[in-house]
Amino acid sequence: MIVDLADWPRLSAIDPLVAEWSEEVVPGAVEELPHSRYSPRYAWMYAYEKRLKQRICRALGRPLGDWERRLFGPDGAFSEGLSNAFLHGHRRDPERPIGISCRVGSGGLQFVIRDQGGGFDVAAALGALGRGAGYYHMAGNGLRCLAESPHVLAALGEGGRALFLGILFVSSGTAAAPPVSPPRP
Repeated sequence: MIVDLADWPRLSAIDPLVAEWSEEVVPGAVEELPHSRYSPRYAWMYAYEKRLKQRICRALGRPLGDWERRLFGPDGAFSEGLSNAFLHGHRRDPERPIGISCRVGSGGLQFVIRDQGGGFDVAAALGALGRGAGYYHMAGNGLRCLAESPHVLAALGEGGRALFLGILFVSSGTAAAPPVSPPRP
């Protein structure tokens, strides 16, 4: 579900914090793994995500369970955000670094994915999404999937160059926050 960036700190509380880090990922410098499930152009993502999952699980001291598929892979929110930074923000330039921040808490996970692209008009995109209209010449499915997901909190900032993602661990398996629908006309 998409939330207002101003509400992000309150809605995505994951305390107590277990680990946090920030890094820049240069797609062309990521050592690829054999047997990638992604297309060759995105094989770096498979390798990066696999290593990120391992790092998160070590910090938590347990596997991610069902949360893994909600974050990583074909329908995963993190994968979609990373792919969008690479595709839309950096126009598939494998030498441009993508900023990744990760906070691991016993109550959930937070990520920020930042690209160096030109950004986009967040209000216009959310408005079009709210009207059920197309908002990009390409599919635009990532934003729609984030808006429809009850499991992932998402906020957009920095002129469309930053995606804030949060998952709160709760027993029902859904994110513990009220949805904020995209604006309707």
